[in-house]
Amino acid sequence: MRLKNCKRCGKLFTFQGYYVCQACQERDTIDFAKIWEYVQSHPRVSALELSRETGVDASVVLRFQREGRLTAVEKKEETE
Repeated sequence: MRLKNCKRCGKLFTFQGYYVCQACQERDTIDFAKIWEYVQSHPRVSALELSRETGVDASVVLRFQREGRLTAVEKKEETE
């Protein structure tokens, strides 16, 4: 039995392949759906803007990026 701290709430849980506890998995699923829907119409959105527009905490957006779940979200390039 491997114990880990939940990446979302910090509680200790039995690791079963997910980095969040079972209680937070549902919230992750809901937040990811919000993010994915927004990214479909705004593909080059920044993580901060994505957080602001969807209401999903920026730390969750960044965690999804680190986990490779949001590879389409890129930092906006500034035009000269």
